[in-house]
Amino acid sequence: MTKQEQVKAIFIEEAGEIIEKLDIDIIRFEENCSDFSLLNEIFRGVHTLKGNANAFGFIRLGEFVHHFEDVLDYYRSTQESIEEHNLELFVGSVDVIKEVMNCELDAIPTLPQSYDGCLEKIKNLISVKKNKASSAQEPQESTAGLKDLALEFGLSCLEQQQNSIQRAIKDAQSKQSEGLSVYKVDLTLDTDCYKRGFDYLLFLNMLAQKALLLESFFNMEGIVEIDSFKSGENYIGKVSIVVLTSLSKSEADEFFEFLFDYEYEINLIEPPVLEVLKPSVETAKAVTQNIVSNSMSSKSTIRIDTFKLDELFDSVGELVIAQNFIAQNDKIRSIEDESINRTIETLSKITKRIQDRVMSLRMVAIKDTFDKMKRVVRDTSKKTLKEVNLIVQGEDTEIDKTMIDSLSDPLIHIIRNAIDHGLEADASERIKAGKSTEGSVTLKAFHKSGNIVISVSDDGRGINKERVLAKAIERGVISGDENLSDSQIFALIMQPGFSTAQSISDLSGRGVGLDVVKTSIEKLRGKIEIDSKEGEGTTLSMVLPLTLAIIDGMLVRTAGEIYIIPTLSVVESFRPEKEIVHVFKEKGEFVSLRGQYIPVMRLSDVFNLNAKRIEPWEGILVCVETEGGRIAILVDELVGRQQVVIKTLGKTLAMLKEISGGAILGNGDIALILNVDELRPLVEASHV
Repeated sequence: MTKQEQVKAIFIEEAGEIIEKLDIDIIRFEENCSDFSLLNEIFRGVHTLKGNANAFGFIRLGEFVHHFEDVLDYYRSTQESIEEHNLELFVGSVDVIKEVMNCELDAIPTLPQSYDGCLEKIKNLISVKKNKASSAQEPQESTAGLKDLALEFGLSCLEQQQNSIQRAIKDAQSKQSEGLSVYKVDLTLDTDCYKRGFDYLLFLNMLAQKALLLESFFNMEGIVEIDSFKSGENYIGKVSIVVLTSLSKSEADEFFEFLFDYEYEINLIEPPVLEVLKPSVETAKAVTQNIVSNSMSSKSTIRIDTFKLDELFDSVGELVIAQNFIAQNDKIRSIEDESINRTIETLSKITKRIQDRVMSLRMVAIKDTFDKMKRVVRDTSKKTLKEVNLIVQGEDTEIDKTMIDSLSDPLIHIIRNAIDHGLEADASERIKAGKSTEGSVTLKAFHKSGNIVISVSDDGRGINKERVLAKAIERGVISGDENLSDSQIFALIMQPGFSTAQSISDLSGRGVGLDVVKTSIEKLRGKIEIDSKEGEGTTLSMVLPLTLAIIDGMLVRTAGEIYIIPTLSVVESFRPEKEIVHVFKEKGEFVSLRGQYIPVMRLSDVFNLNAKRIEPWEGILVCVETEGGRIAILVDELVGRQQVVIKTLGKTLAMLKEISGGAILGNGDIALILNVDELRPLVEASHV
């Protein structure tokens, strides 16, 4: 990859971040349109996007954001109150920016349908505002006194400016010392430089960050009269910069690598042959070191390829395994030496600390994802014509970076479902139920039992259990003879194609939303829990592991082999009494647990293990929750609970659906991780 391609890749990544932030900030500004500091932030993002887009040839995107920037600049400068329909135009403009960016990245020749219409509205708006402003100013001042901007700024003539530049060079040379260089930089940017995202101040700011001394001289002879002045064009013919810095010429040259060769010139000013006093050298060194230290301290974050981060995490996982192997090695433990034991204990603490630090590198706050949901609530509220108040809690809760992107779609489906199905149809229905006209949706994240829980609650109608049961029986999902708990009834709404909606809209009603949610969460090794009270509302919770790289599991032993059952799936474990174990003819073994008959699954039968057959009351039953219902897994003994690093299996073992992965234990043994959802069909087949 060439340097240009690398820079373009960085731009694309940064542009995506800018657009995401715009999407969030524009909704925040719509909620509080008097917050002009936020409008300034939006303007800066659009300005940066414009410059970068034009620099990399994304002309269509550059043109749109250029005009959008004009509108934002007008409002932030005048601080005029923004009309509601114009706020809607701002939100729509951000949508167009997202769509155009996708068109540019995919090299799609056609533009989004809303592009021309939105751009025309923006142009008309800025035209109306500027004409209004100019007509208001006409009686107050004439343009006669503003013909010469050079005189207004009190600039010297060209000859005097050259003398000033020479004095600045001498001043810089007097402060020059070992490790410092004096450069004279001449910038002659084209008239279209602003549209390309460049201006003189941009380069002055960049140089100033690395400079000990910097002076600039603007040649304003090309400034036109105010009547002919166009804000989008550059009339400053030349800017000369004298800079004292520790940068080499090649490093200074990098600041201007995106300009045309004729637009800049860098000349190294040789130091005068004078005797330099030692104290000044030491002073300059101290100042230079201070500059470098300040520059380094300003960089609080760095970009790291997630692939490198994953490699680091894998390496730390191997380190943890090796450390556990040392700590549990019988030969090492037999050595009765206090210093060795202390060393192993210290190694264990350091390894744990390293693992925690590396884990924290993968963790990011869920705030950005929650902020995106504000837009979902806004749009859904407008489409359904319902007043909705979004309450956000626990937005600082951290979760694995690799899981963040996978959570957006499930959350969107759940929130749309809560507003469209959960909340009452209109304000009158809510008033009859004794509620306020404004519906409430609460988005919450919190930690629970070593997992992260993300819940969406509404204060709407709740789930009608009888209606759900009737629909499930009608569709043949259940027979009607089952004795289902409330949670099992609520879980039926996540069956593929299941919907109790009376009508189909572009938001919901087709029975695919919650099915998608369930599938997505299961891919993240999580589960869905639903709690609802009719007339009061519904809470749908996604219970997820903190990270996809580590699993919290229950270790069990069968026929001398150790298996891992994900703790999220475990309901309880117990040694059954003989009286509650039943064998039905041609149905198999069942255990009666609190009035419910649960089929018993023998791991030794699943994996064809050569083991002595024991009775259920002689072993341990681990009751687990699966997609199809509960099953009881018969094992010889419980080994314990442990967090293990997940390892992928080879192609051969990957074909076994009953196994989701493997892990290396502290003693070096390999344990297989069970996929309990795939065990249920095996139970049904053996209990027919």
